[in-house]
Amino acid sequence: MRRAVLGLIALAASLACLSVSTAEATKQAEFLRGPIVPGKSVGPLRLGMSEQAARRALRKLDPGSRLVKRIRKGTATEYLEYTYPYDYTSYTVGYLGRPGKRRVVFAMSHVDENKTREGVGVSALEVKLARTYRGLRCQNFYGVTSNRRKECLLGSPNRPHTIFVVGAGETVMGRPSRPPRIIRVLVEQPFKRF
Repeated sequence: MRRAVLGLIALAASLACLSVSTAEATKQAEFLRGPIVPGKSVGPLRLGMSEQAARRALRKLDPGSRLVKRIRKGTATEYLEYTYPYDYTSYTVGYLGRPGKRRVVFAMSHVDENKTREGVGVSALEVKLARTYRGLRCQNFYGVTSNRRKECLLGSPNRPHTIFVVGAGETVMGRPSRPPRIIRVLVEQPFKRF
């Protein structure tokens, strides 16, 4: 009887350790480590890197990817855009070129963990963005469902640059308005999408 009880305790402890290590592995796979370097990279995703190298870096975000856009199929200027991982979006990556020669031309982060050296990234306040980067050029956009957003360009649109997408602050059921925050950060090089 005592052996059976000890065996059950050992089994419960093993299952607890297994669930903790699985949770840690899942947590590590939710985002890619590394800072955002304006005009250059989002974590390990660098502009100009090969598609194979980018996919190796993104392999940590199982279960795979989802193709969301394909333009000019079969040409030297074919553009493919994928979201990673498949079931929810943490990153969006755009590749340009023929199979085997494609390069990263677009990388977007939707997660809080990737930030610039100054601490600006997803969920940072718009006020912090404006104080940190003085030379921003911002433009308002209004969606079909009247979702308002602002896109702030850091750098020249003719060279590799960074765009901070700011969501509008909102008032919920008469409560004080929430201040506008960054909802996405993208790094891209100029290229023709259409």
